Amino acid sequence: MKKKEMIGIRAAIVALLVVAILTACGPAATTVAPTAVPPTAVPPTAVPPTAVPPTAVPPTAVPPTPAPDPAYYEGEPVAVVPAGVPGQPMVEAAINTVIFGGPGTNYVVYGAFLGGVTAVATGLSTDGLWYAISVPVAPVGNGWVSATYVLPSNISGLPVLPSPPVPPTVEMVPPATGDPQTTSLAQTFVRTGPGSSYPAYGIAQVGRTARVIGKSEDGSWLVVRVNPQVVGLGYAWVETAFTQPSNIDGVPVVAAPEQAPAATVPPPPEGAPTATAIDFINLRSGPGTNYLILGTAAPGATGEVTGKSQDGLWWQIKVPTSFYSTGAAWVSADWTTNANTENVPVVAAPPPPSTQLPSNTPTVGCTLVSQDPADYTVFPPSTGFGMTWVLKNTGSVSWDAPNTNLVFLGALNGQRLHQNGDLYGISESVVPGATYTVSGSLITPATPGEYGEAWALQQNGTNVCQFWVIVDVQ
Repeated sequence: MKKKEMIGIRAAIVALLVVAILTACGPAATTVAPTAVPPTAVPPTAVPPTAVPPTAVPPTAVPPTPAPDPAYYEGEPVAVVPAGVPGQPMVEAAINTVIFGGPGTNYVVYGAFLGGVTAVATGLSTDGLWYAISVPVAPVGNGWVSATYVLPSNISGLPVLPSPPVPPTVEMVPPATGDPQTTSLAQTFVRTGPGSSYPAYGIAQVGRTARVIGKSEDGSWLVVRVNPQVVGLGYAWVETAFTQPSNIDGVPVVAAPEQAPAATVPPPPEGAPTATAIDFINLRSGPGTNYLILGTAAPGATGEVTGKSQDGLWWQIKVPTSFYSTGAAWVSADWTTNANTENVPVVAAPPPPSTQLPSNTPTVGCTLVSQDPADYTVFPPSTGFGMTWVLKNTGSVSWDAPNTNLVFLGALNGQRLHQNGDLYGISESVVPGATYTVSGSLITPATPGEYGEAWALQQNGTNVCQFWVIVDVQ
């Protein structure tokens, strides 16, 4: 090898050795260091997973809007309730809903509870699904709203309240096509007169349609036909606002019946069996609607229970002998709440109403015993027919002839059927328990349709009872 080539090779080897030595012995190079941007410069937890925690918007932050309450209807009378007080037990209606007479949709409706309105909470149902609220106009001062439709607050410690009994259903007589009629829009009371202070026979279920045969003077109550086997008079009263009437322009105005006297019962001793009225309730001389009405007890009145009927549907309660000589009266279990009654004895029913009550309990009463022809009997146009009603004196005082009259009240569709006078005195006095027969001649109109008349028995100018006839002219 030539000397010049050897020198070149040695120079190259020396240069490589110098570079290697410099690399091994010199400071760490930082020109393009793999750690110039360390792996943790943007760590996985730079935005921690809890920055927006799963509970930042909890499921209950905005409660779900409930579906519309099916029991509410547009235009329903609004119940007047005291507003809730902040910091105290209260509920707020989340949507338009309904106040019932008990914790269930099978109770009577007191009125609407509009969305956004608050009320004072007074208790809970035993199953926790209903709240009792203050409703001063309700018979016992309470109504019930479903927990589904309200927003409660400060409700810890609310008492659990017993459920009142569900009132019985009244069977109403349905109308024929085109008749004056009304359909219940909600469960509503069927009462003995046009006002909330009259005792109720029961309730009309929602959607039931009844034949209308009269109305109150102000039109706020309607007279409807009911099953006479249940209600002897064959008619009762419902509040117009809770129904949808039609074809009622021609029905007559019917005077309000006289109310039974108010009754006061002595307070029961501590721990005694008791019955407390949940509405205005009749006190009767025996366990049945065929017994005489002695008076009316107000909602909340509590009496000492001394016995029960054989069927368990009536309570015997203690009353002053100055009120009724036997010292006992009977109330329907359908209209009371009870306490400590588990061991009360069964008491035999007294004899049916006698012909005379003690003079210290004067009452007036009348029942339609029979009618001939029956309602909706078919007659040809312009045809005369005989009409007979049999009335029974179910009061404690006689219908004395000089002061008792039969009075024409009005005609269905304005078409009179009788041809003579509108007022007749009874021909003889009628003692309690006896019957009196009313008879006369009527003539059907020349035009086909349904027609009828309403009459009343009046004593000293006051209605004792009303009775009717409706015929079908074809």
